[in-house]
Amino acid sequence: MVQDPSVWAASAREEADYPALEHDLDVDIAVIGGGIHGLAAALAAAQAGRTVAVLEAVAVGHGASGRNGGLVVPSLPRIGPDDVLRAFGAERGESFIRLVLGAPGEVFALIRRFGIDCGARQSGWLNPAHAPALVATLERRLDAWQRFGSTATLLSAEETRRRVGSPHFHGALADPSGGHLNPLSYTRGLARAAAGAGARIHERTSVRRLERHGERWRLITQTGSVTAARVLQATNAQSPGLTGDAGAAGTVPLVVYELATPFLSEEQRASILPGGESMSDTRHNLFACCIDESGRLVTGGMAPLTQVGARRWLPPLLARRLGQVFPQLAPARFDIVWSARASLTPDFLPRVFEPAPGWIAPITCNGRGVALSTALGSRLGRWLATGDTSDLPLPRSAPRAIPLHWIAARIPQWLLPLGMLADSRARRRVPTR
Repeated sequence: MVQDPSVWAASAREEADYPALEHDLDVDIAVIGGGIHGLAAALAAAQAGRTVAVLEAVAVGHGASGRNGGLVVPSLPRIGPDDVLRAFGAERGESFIRLVLGAPGEVFALIRRFGIDCGARQSGWLNPAHAPALVATLERRLDAWQRFGSTATLLSAEETRRRVGSPHFHGALADPSGGHLNPLSYTRGLARAAAGAGARIHERTSVRRLERHGERWRLITQTGSVTAARVLQATNAQSPGLTGDAGAAGTVPLVVYELATPFLSEEQRASILPGGESMSDTRHNLFACCIDESGRLVTGGMAPLTQVGARRWLPPLLARRLGQVFPQLAPARFDIVWSARASLTPDFLPRVFEPAPGWIAPITCNGRGVALSTALGSRLGRWLATGDTSDLPLPRSAPRAIPLHWIAARIPQWLLPLGMLADSRARRRVPTR
């Protein structure tokens, strides 16, 4: 499958080259998908002494794991701890909240432990308010997360503008646990670590169907089969179309465009995110960015209304927005543009679907793929290896298709113009206390 080259592929120092499956295997745990989630699970299960096979249809990091914006974020999109508690209950909800807060630390600990060469910087994450009226929202958000141990603080407007390098913002949450990295190198590094722990990794190996044989599963590929006691389908937005798969009908797909500027000048690098943080703001039409280790600014966005011709007309719109946020870049431009397929659940929370006994299909992205997929993948890997449910922060549930999915799949794009209008109105609204 041909993809637009990403900035991460151009600068990746970690490599991956694993053989296709050419014979039959018998293992304890089979993992479908060579992205962050599946590889973190494979690593944890292999470290627990289980035999593991990872089957990747194309190449390690081929999907959104290797093509996202590279941010490592200790938060959830659009929702907070109270939403989690309502959805999962007090005990599991608190466990999951603490997993979210600790997820960036797990990412950077794995990078240090296995020497993953991915340009990682745990330099913090900023969540700035694009409108004065939203500072009060940040204060409430901070209070909610601090109840569970968040180390974030609230920055003044002056400090925010200095640390972001933009006059565009009015205050920010600053969390020192976050950061950014090259996600393709990180994913390849996880594969190297998992293989070193004993996991068998096979690229160019597509699972065609699953068959139940007594207490075990048989995964049929184009060149061989894998028999396993348990199956982890870690394909998220890249649904293979298996019968019973929840990935396609249980989530809303998103095509997100990522873009990289030319190399910044020394003056630009010194003035934009001078502390090396990553950032994502409070807009419905989210503005997020970081500066990679080579000195390019990496940002992203969605195409409102339609994907038709978006590869041509969207970059100038996003360049105009970038120049508004960072006047020192105007006229801004991009010289590398690529896209990634992500997914959303209706309530922005991950799910651990169980299509059948012994077959687990988690949905984890919701825009927080690097940190959350790592932490939840590790927990699922340990649970699959040991059967200890105390290590599982989310309940298992049967797959549930979204009603009128063909309409729901288009709603994020259709609603984006309304979100952009709300963002504009918020900037004009007078703050109230």
